[in-house]
Amino acid sequence: MLKTKIQDNDGSDTGVIIYCAIILFLTGVFLSFVWVNRKYRPLRAKTIKLCTLMYLATIPWALGDFQMNGLVSIKGGWAHCRFWVVWMRILFSFLYSTLVTLRFYALDRIFIQGKPYKGRALYVPAVSLFIVLLGYCLTCQFINVYHISYYFKYASICVVDDRYRYVSVGLIWIPWCGVLFFAFRIRSIQSSFNELYESLFTCVLGFLILIKTTVVHATHPYYLFAKGFRHSETIIDVTATNLIIWIMLGYPAYQCLFNRENYDREWAKKLRTDGYASKYSAEFDSTPNETTSYSRMNDSMFEHNKMGTKDFYDKDPLDTIRMLSANGGGTLTSNTIPSPNSVYRPPLSNLDFGSMNDGSLDSFDNSMDGRTDFRRII
Repeated sequence: MLKTKIQDNDGSDTGVIIYCAIILFLTGVFLSFVWVNRKYRPLRAKTIKLCTLMYLATIPWALGDFQMNGLVSIKGGWAHCRFWVVWMRILFSFLYSTLVTLRFYALDRIFIQGKPYKGRALYVPAVSLFIVLLGYCLTCQFINVYHISYYFKYASICVVDDRYRYVSVGLIWIPWCGVLFFAFRIRSIQSSFNELYESLFTCVLGFLILIKTTVVHATHPYYLFAKGFRHSETIIDVTATNLIIWIMLGYPAYQCLFNRENYDREWAKKLRTDGYASKYSAEFDSTPNETTSYSRMNDSMFEHNKMGTKDFYDKDPLDTIRMLSANGGGTLTSNTIPSPNSVYRPPLSNLDFGSMNDGSLDSFDNSMDGRTDFRRII
């Protein structure tokens, strides 16, 4: 029955634990940076709270891996097998998987279904999944310990019942199939919120964990006695789960650090072009019920005058001229900028843009007859 050579704990197991601790620490530092810059709009749109909950779930999951994969001596507190197997490894691996599913579901509901992700839409799926997870773990807690996991002192291991092993491995496929389903649905989201590559990498890493776990538990139920198996099981779990978080938040975090203003401006323009400005303001803005829904979203695109109204001062003067010229030189309306209710007036209301054809700086200067320096307007 046991075909694996027994290899006791040594320094290599400690090295794997140190490696996992470093990965978790670096991800914690990364998320701290993200939270410090959480008002940065491209980051705010990446569901930081869900990603943080995913990270918090990886910590007890890793501790459960240390115990169940045999990286620590199974004695003392580590010998409480059912606690570590059920309440640490199984519960938090399921929780992590459902959080990934909920994140993709949120994008699907907002941008594919066109519905808000608030109220019942937010809490009912989350609470329902949590109740299912809690019910499963409570069931495992109160049934006979020999049907779940128990300590076998002569070998100093936690023996896991085969039926429990197969049921648990089978159940964790369900949320990841949900991830694959929603990842397929959100592939058509436009550029400002498109997560095609992020979703592909997430699915690849998630199913890597699933396939690895399924194959190892089916073919080598006593893999914890072999260094190669127990090390690879733990390293893949910790690395893949943390890498998914880096993939989801990494690009906007990099831009926030090295190209903050330019990327923010480009991202806002894509948002308007894709027609997602109102969705961003409603779903991700901390004060979505303001009279002007773009007040926070367009802080870098507009400036307030003393009367409290908004004059259009785009960072790119050519964009300002093109938009005014396209509207006939009167006022900026929803035909030229994506605001269904607000009306904007240009900085100089007596200018005639009707004769401008190409919206260039030269044509603008000619229309002014030398009376006003355009650069003073900007």
